[in-house]
Amino acid sequence: MSTTISRELSQDLFHNVTEKTSLSFRAMGSPVDVTLWGEQEIIDQLIELVPVRLELLEQSWSRFRADSELSRNNSHAGSGELEISDDFRELVTSMLAAATLTQDLFNPTMARVMDALGYSVDFNSIEVNGATAISLPEIGSPSGIHLCGNLLSLDSGIALDPGALGKGLAGDILCREFRAAGATGVLANIGGDVVTSGAPGADNWQIGVINELARREIIALVDTDIDSLAVATSTTSRRVWGDGLHHVIDPRTGTVSETDLVQATIVAERGWIAEAYATAAMVLGFDHAQTFLTEMKISHYLVRNNGEVAFT
Repeated sequence: MSTTISRELSQDLFHNVTEKTSLSFRAMGSPVDVTLWGEQEIIDQLIELVPVRLELLEQSWSRFRADSELSRNNSHAGSGELEISDDFRELVTSMLAAATLTQDLFNPTMARVMDALGYSVDFNSIEVNGATAISLPEIGSPSGIHLCGNLLSLDSGIALDPGALGKGLAGDILCREFRAAGATGVLANIGGDVVTSGAPGADNWQIGVINELARREIIALVDTDIDSLAVATSTTSRRVWGDGLHHVIDPRTGTVSETDLVQATIVAERGWIAEAYATAAMVLGFDHAQTFLTEMKISHYLVRNNGEVAFT
């Protein structure tokens, strides 16, 4: 694993020196950049633990590891309960909550469909020609997921896939745990989706929203001093394979979404929430997504395939 560490000092409003330490590496199939603010001795120790913590989450949540908790539970579907870890319980809890928040537009039972489309391995290993969207298995329902404490059972035919929600939740966990361990500010960028907590020294959080159709164009700059913030983007301009296949599956049809959206960027208080609503928006398409997100009072930036941009 290749890592890059940089350190920088900043001065806060009370003239105390706060150190900024950053670490860059790859995890969860994506580039990862994590920055911690705080006392030098504390964050120097914490920054080295970041890849370890993400590896533990990936060991639990990965759909592409046969020995992960997620894979074991998917294989056990229809065969009763399994005891699961706290990390996996938090993932399942968040997926179920996301389904409720989005009125099932986010569906955590898409694994069998994704496998049938050729997305059964890390994206970089997908065959160029991939699969077609013909004869896909029937998708399941979140009602087939049964969680009681740390006991999980899946109905026969149910297979879990957190999708990008796992990256958002991983950012939430990094922010929560490293703040609790002594960092005064945390920024976790996993594959371009950003979660923050605390404060970046004396500055506000500033996160640029890039137009996926015109990569050099910044649609907006999210500038805030609130304690917790997440900005997540779902797009069909990346992770495309085969004959125009992409990762956005419409749970209403059970196949690849024919969305006219190229991009849905959501601003929310948690990474997993932002990811869930970004997925929902992509499924709905440009017009319906605006209505839905506005009714839910969710800040968003949408880019249509003709270049039209909407935001609130």
